[in-house]
Amino acid sequence: MLNVVYIDAAKYWRLCVSVVCIFCFHFFLYSINMSNIIIDKFKCVRCGQCILACPARVFVRNSPMESTLISAGGSDRCIACNHCIAICPVNAISINGIDGTDCEPMFVGVHPRLEHIISLVQMRRSIRSYSDEPVTQDQLEQLLNAVRWSPTARNHLSVNWLVINGRDKVHELAGLVIDWFRCLKGVDEMLEAWDRGIDPIFRGAPCVVAAYTSAEATWGTVDCTIAIQTFDYCATAMRLGTCWAGYFIHVAQKESKINKWLGLSRDETVYASLMLGNIGGEFYQKVPPRPDVNVKWI
Repeated sequence: MLNVVYIDAAKYWRLCVSVVCIFCFHFFLYSINMSNIIIDKFKCVRCGQCILACPARVFVRNSPMESTLISAGGSDRCIACNHCIAICPVNAISINGIDGTDCEPMFVGVHPRLEHIISLVQMRRSIRSYSDEPVTQDQLEQLLNAVRWSPTARNHLSVNWLVINGRDKVHELAGLVIDWFRCLKGVDEMLEAWDRGIDPIFRGAPCVVAAYTSAEATWGTVDCTIAIQTFDYCATAMRLGTCWAGYFIHVAQKESKINKWLGLSRDETVYASLMLGNIGGEFYQKVPPRPDVNVKWI
């Protein structure tokens, strides 16, 4: 479920998103609320799929002829990734009141081919020229809906989103970033460009999106990076232009004034951000060459 807070009338909002992770080194590093897991033994067909899917060893079966059971301490270990619900063919499992009937169907028939994915990756370019056409709220909501399925470590679902939509707001934020750089040496060219009316921070993009989480989140950088890259490729599929907002990320992690402007608390940190907009003049016809990957086969 998306948690949306409208900060002001400029469509500047924060959303909590992202889902599903099956990897962690230790399941007891963090306290997790006990999950209410129910197995309907009358529906269970003893296929064992839930046992295979569960990363926390929640389920067990004593013999092939017996129904699946919840292992000792299983409810405490559950990370509520809902893999068991998604894989059960007969909707026999529910967790915290959610069962298979709450899941969206997986359209196996439209599974993208590898060449389609490669084409998407190749056509994605860092865009620094944007048209005057605004990014619509409908487009943003479609993209943010998609990133709900970005994986997060231990399924913590801790990635939150900032959306600054509208050139005036984006320009105001860029000015705060520039103010921070005025105290540094070696950035004269950047400052001169800004003073001439050129935006070196967001390149005139009409929209900026950022992924943030608690500074205490162990995998916060990784979670936010995965989420923003998922957003990035989805935006490419919608023919929107993007570019990583590196200057903004750097300053947002250091300047409290910017975090206050963004409405973030002291323990919240921006880890990833993109400029976003309709492409202004950069229409690429070719895929630039890249060196071969450097691989050590072990």
